[in-house]
Amino acid sequence: MTHHATTDPATAAHSAAFEIAYETATAARRSLFSQAAAYTAHLVRQHLPEAASVIINEEARELHEVLDANGDPMWHAPTSAGHDLPDSVVDAVDGILRDALPFGNPMRAARWREAPYGQPFRIVPLPEPVQPRELTPSGHMRITAPGHVTVKAMIAPGVGSFILGGIKNTREVKDRVRAATVNSGFTWPAGQVVVHVETGSDELADGTQYDLAIAAAVLGATGRFGAPEAVLIGELTLSGHLRHVANVPDLIRTGQKAGHLNFLVPAVDYAEAREATDGVTVLAPDTLAAAVAFLEEMTS
Repeated sequence: MTHHATTDPATAAHSAAFEIAYETATAARRSLFSQAAAYTAHLVRQHLPEAASVIINEEARELHEVLDANGDPMWHAPTSAGHDLPDSVVDAVDGILRDALPFGNPMRAARWREAPYGQPFRIVPLPEPVQPRELTPSGHMRITAPGHVTVKAMIAPGVGSFILGGIKNTREVKDRVRAATVNSGFTWPAGQVVVHVETGSDELADGTQYDLAIAAAVLGATGRFGAPEAVLIGELTLSGHLRHVANVPDLIRTGQKAGHLNFLVPAVDYAEAREATDGVTVLAPDTLAAAVAFLEEMTS
């Protein structure tokens, strides 16, 4: 990966966001090819238990040969089709290859080296069989967001990933939240980060005012703070600052009617929020780091 010099905060933020996305994509490609090999091994060894590797046709995206530990062929396409390895298994492996190979060069991403008789054939070592392990959550958090919305986050062991559901424009939201978290000095959690934005209906949440709640849910799931009794309102910049959110007074009134008394809003919206609301506590951090400090104090 090429690294570029950064000369100002905005460039640094964009650079950091790009590097995070690049590293995530690289890890995802490695995981994809690893799982493709494991799935292929499982299917093939049901009929050829001594299979140690397979040779694939990268260009045609098809299974070409199955080899034992000595490198001797146990099955070969197409002459052995239907013998020892059922056609249904061959078709299933071909389907795995068609799905996986478009996502990257297997020589680089998975180290599937070139077969002795050259391109487009590659040798895929089959991993040792292992029992699938259920993902057990290592942390979870529930955060209240504006407009009767709840954000739930869970962190589970596994290859690093960030899954976000229940909201529109997930790609943009994920980029903002992850970049803001890292650029605020926090470590993005290892493993699988799963966040769901619950609206209480079939409608997806829409808007940038949920950024702060999503980031807080992720950090809370790491055990940094407990579940706060507060509604979190705020859009995040890539650098971790909180931007103006439209209609903050209305969002606070809606939350107040639902029984909420504590609110976190962007500092730039504090004056408007205080003038238009009464009987609630409004905290106004200007950054994600400041918001986390408030949440740590509230739940300590």
